[in-house]
Amino acid sequence: MHDLRNFLVDSLIKLNNTIKLSWDKERIDRISNKFILYLSELKKWNKAYNLTSIEDEKEIVIKHFIDSLLYLTFIPEKPLTVADVGTGAGFPGVPIAIVMPSLTITLIEPSWKKCAFLKNIKRILKLENIEIVKSKAEEVQSEFDIVVSRALWSIRDFIQNCSHLIKKDGYFLISKSLKIQEELKDLPKTYKTETKEFELPDINSSHKVGKRYIIKIEKCES
Repeated sequence: MHDLRNFLVDSLIKLNNTIKLSWDKERIDRISNKFILYLSELKKWNKAYNLTSIEDEKEIVIKHFIDSLLYLTFIPEKPLTVADVGTGAGFPGVPIAIVMPSLTITLIEPSWKKCAFLKNIKRILKLENIEIVKSKAEEVQSEFDIVVSRALWSIRDFIQNCSHLIKKDGYFLISKSLKIQEELKDLPKTYKTETKEFELPDINSSHKVGKRYIIKIEKCES
């Protein structure tokens, strides 16, 4: 566990430097404690609920925790409402909620098993800034400043299925790794995008695991 914690802290420090979050050592230590607990609960529940296909602890840190925190490149640290559509085991919403308590994050998930896990995580991690909604995105009536998703649909389908969730001046954030240019060409012309590219580290070597693109999508001013 000591080795895992060091790996997690080192990964958070690298993320902090990459997207310039200005976290100090004390804050990184606090965040790390919550992520270690999150990982422990994820592994425990995964045996019965199949929450993730990733079992290696360091892979979970990189491919779930750090990958989720890349969204912070487009999320300012101030009171905003965020919807995480199809959150599953809480990605990216729970990691974002852990590091940014000023945000109010609604986790939207239709599976009762995953919602049960999320309620457990909210209680154990004392995350007062999250709400869990057992529903499909299409059935949710609330509006949010930011709507995020982890490659649940194509970009075009994401916008079509979730446009009712966005406030007037709000925006979408989506993570993609493949075929991004093809999907962006298919985007309605009434939307504009901004994309940032990242490399996820390989836990076993100095090589990179692959590219991640975080795409901000907002409606053009008429």
